[in-house]
Amino acid sequence: MNSFKVIYTFEKDVTVTEVVEAENKSEVIGSIKDLEGFVEVTDSDDNYHRFDFADVKLVTITQ
Repeated sequence: MNSFKVIYTFEKDVTVTEVVEAENKSEVIGSIKDLEGFVEVTDSDDNYHRFDFADVKLVTITQ
């Protein structure tokens, strides 16, 4: 398994970063494509975030 950072960017440079484990980047992209409605994420600092995916302006995936 590899670790990937998924960075959700909103207006005014607000971001939420989620670390996910996956075999490859394609697997992460597939899971992001299926997102709709409200998303719940706990970041690496154990902060809980809940947001409407419609408010996300940009998704960046890095390894």
